[in-house]
Amino acid sequence: MSKPTREDASLFLQLLSIMVNDKDMDKASKWVSEELDKKSYDDFKLKYPKGSEGYRNFQTFGGYLETLCTLVNRELISEDLLFDLWGSLTWEKLGPIVQGMRKDIESPRYLENYEVVAKRYPAWAERNPPKV
Repeated sequence: MSKPTREDASLFLQLLSIMVNDKDMDKASKWVSEELDKKSYDDFKLKYPKGSEGYRNFQTFGGYLETLCTLVNRELISEDLLFDLWGSLTWEKLGPIVQGMRKDIESPRYLENYEVVAKRYPAWAERNPPKV
């Protein structure tokens, strides 16, 4: 992908503004970072069945990531901006749950843009060593 443009930055900042001002997303983000501790989909669905607050938080967080990553995959937002700010996008934590959920809800494309972008992070990190 080419160097980030001002247009990339503007769109990225608009989306971030929506995300940080959305009370549901704020709650979901805190839940993912502070409470989600399940390592497998089976454990996740036992603790957070459909209709539960945890399930809704996962869907909210995942929906925002999918939106953002779709724009990155379509080269409407620079991958560099995204990874420079958020790194791996918590795929290590959420990936096993996403993969199990795909089977359970019979939707093989569920959060696929998120997965595609998140899996590109290691190569990006290798090309972009820490600045400090």
